[in-house]
Amino acid sequence: MGCQTGEFELEQGGPNDEKGTTFYKVTKESENLLVNGSLEKWNMFPFSYDIPTGWGIFNNANVKRSHDVVYSGYYSAKMEARENGNTAKVEQVVKVVSGHIIRIRFRYRFAKWKANGARTYCYFRTDATEDSNIPADVLREFYGKDGYYVVRGGGYGKTYLPHDLDVWQTFDETIIVPPTTEYFVFEINSNYGTMLYVDDCYVMDIN
Repeated sequence: MGCQTGEFELEQGGPNDEKGTTFYKVTKESENLLVNGSLEKWNMFPFSYDIPTGWGIFNNANVKRSHDVVYSGYYSAKMEARENGNTAKVEQVVKVVSGHIIRIRFRYRFAKWKANGARTYCYFRTDATEDSNIPADVLREFYGKDGYYVVRGGGYGKTYLPHDLDVWQTFDETIIVPPTTEYFVFEINSNYGTMLYVDDCYVMDIN
């Protein structure tokens, strides 16, 4: 079984979590494998696009720094694909250890939802190159259908991120790193017609 729940201290909600969602408390912020997971640091390109420091983005105009809608701190990432067929994406590649358990957590808030909305779209790689991505069918077999949705969906058993509008929600799941893996690509996709804000992203080795 590829998906496993870790044991963490629990706390209720957060300062902006209207629903009081229970999530696992992060006790060691410094152990976040993501660079600038808080999305507080940005490289600004006036009149064109914004890039969060340490992150890669695609279809650059589809991702903007937001200071109006944030979970914590001063900024979040506003993701909105501007053309039909486009996808707004943010991603970051981190080094991981095969067989270890990683915890994936981020905050998200939908302003608009359409069709396929948004989901995680993560990869595991056997080396640093994109060509080494472990195929989706291998991941499905390793994790099972429901566990697969942790890295390609909305969490355990969910095809897409739950999409209540105008409330901050929490994605918080743990998953085992597959055999032969050296790198994990944390990625979130937002499809055309959906407006999504993302904040406070974490990937942590909790083995």
